[in-house]
Amino acid sequence: MVRVAPNATCGIAVALLILVAGSGCRLIPRSGPVPQEVADARRLCNEGLSAADRKDLMRAEGLLEQAVKNCPTDVDARRHYADVLWQRGERMAAVTQIAEALRLSPGDTSLCIDGGRMYMELGLLDDADRLAREAVRVAPRSDKSWRLHGQVALARGKPEEALADFHRALAIAPDDRDLILDTAEIYRRLGRPKRALATLAILGESYSPNQTPPQVLALEGMAQEALDRPDDAIESYRQAVARGLQSPDITTRLAELEQAAADGRTPQAIAKSPTDISRQ
Repeated sequence: MVRVAPNATCGIAVALLILVAGSGCRLIPRSGPVPQEVADARRLCNEGLSAADRKDLMRAEGLLEQAVKNCPTDVDARRHYADVLWQRGERMAAVTQIAEALRLSPGDTSLCIDGGRMYMELGLLDDADRLAREAVRVAPRSDKSWRLHGQVALARGKPEEALADFHRALAIAPDDRDLILDTAEIYRRLGRPKRALATLAILGESYSPNQTPPQVLALEGMAQEALDRPDDAIESYRQAVARGLQSPDITTRLAELEQAAADGRTPQAIAKSPTDISRQ
């Protein structure tokens, strides 16, 4: 009888299961015999995801780490492990797991997007751009692929290219609130405050009264300032802060505008625009 090494058994089993039902712990079929390594990895992965859902990230990390050790070829175990590592601030370890998952499953759009976002936040823009381009190549009808491509372009100081990418994404997902907010922010950065406000008005209509997020209100305030409407800007900033916006730039600017109004003088122009308000 030919004996197969445990690691080979794990790899063969996972490959066959991927062909039948897609990759990942959650999608392993329930019928038919499952090698013990795969069964253990599936159990540990599910337990880790449950722990993550409960915000018990330390336990989730341990369980998912063990799942990866039990079956190193399980792509989704690595994906979930990377996500938990990232949430726990272990960013380089998270990127390592995503890179290995991509080696096991090249061209996986969601992995490209996850990895691209991680690289972008780490300031590794060449790597982020590489994965964004791959995501667009593999899934040109994915709004998430085009959004990442645009975000990387913006991070590289190419707002016009980013705007074009966001419009492509909006053609696919016209109701995506985050994408609309990104687009409004680009209009503001390009010195087109009227278009920014028009875009924000569309976004505001998608929320119930008094439910507009503080980031939207803050961006409205910046566009209003650019249009020389300090009173409107003050009101927008006040609402943003009242709804929990944590932005020293905005609170400082609000104080400056309120002081200028109290002194009866015209406020000075913003010396430096608040950075990336849509992420705050």
